[in-house]
Amino acid sequence: MTDIPARIEDLITTVAGTFELVAEHSWPGPDRPRVWEVRGSDGQRRFVKRHAGPQGHRREVEAYQRWTYCLGGGRAPTLVAADTEARAIVITPVAGRSMSSRPLEGKEELEAFQQAGYLLAMLHSAPTGAASPTAEGEDEWAAAVEKMLTDAALYLPADVGVMLRDLTRERPVELSAAVCHADYQPRNWLWDSTTRTLRLIDFERTCVEPAVKRDLPRLQLRILASRPNARAAFYDGFGRDLTPVEQHACLAYGAQDAVSALKWGLEHQDVETVDAAHTMLENLRAHYNHGRMRSASRRR
Repeated sequence: MTDIPARIEDLITTVAGTFELVAEHSWPGPDRPRVWEVRGSDGQRRFVKRHAGPQGHRREVEAYQRWTYCLGGGRAPTLVAADTEARAIVITPVAGRSMSSRPLEGKEELEAFQQAGYLLAMLHSAPTGAASPTAEGEDEWAAAVEKMLTDAALYLPADVGVMLRDLTRERPVELSAAVCHADYQPRNWLWDSTTRTLRLIDFERTCVEPAVKRDLPRLQLRILASRPNARAAFYDGFGRDLTPVEQHACLAYGAQDAVSALKWGLEHQDVETVDAAHTMLENLRAHYNHGRMRSASRRR
């Protein structure tokens, strides 16, 4: 019928009966998820996702089973069926278009960012239901920093390495863990302009960790740093601004995330990820230079 693997076709038929392939929405490149849009004999559209690995499958299934309800009704797809061996899920569609493919303007954009802040706060408030991960000790932090600097030396000038070392010299203090989306950015935000409602997709990285590890640094350094109005709207929806401790942690973890993204993007020829990494590095440089200027001013 299609290039959908037979076992996944069987999974679809258990919930949709006979079906037709409407479109494929797979990510380009190797080792990426595959996504198909199908229509069942009942007339209902559904999305089918085959994860690239078992961790992504486990995390997305867990997110739909345990946490997405905290976002409110209709704010995320619903899990219809899952097959662990095939690493596949069937989910319901949600209305809206990705904000990365359909940029917004003016009041509508600020409303979307405000809702993005609100939804992230709701996700972070979800009960983890288990002990939080153990905080990184000094040795673990030092090892992570050295790995970052080793990778940075392969792709970046020496002066950037100096900046990265300075930004990560002090290990962030232990912060409480929360349910985090871990890829929270406009490509995973669907805006419905008819109802002016934001919805979330793609929970394959969702896990329990401090929000300053990925959720907040990626927002700060990829999206919000150069957009003060969007930043204000986002944190209005989030319910608060970041504390100085969180801001420091975002820079330290963001430095590691930027280098990791750059390395992955170059190795997988993913231009979007490489561009995002360079944006993070540019904004880290701006923070770094501002901090040095303030320190120099205080010394005079």
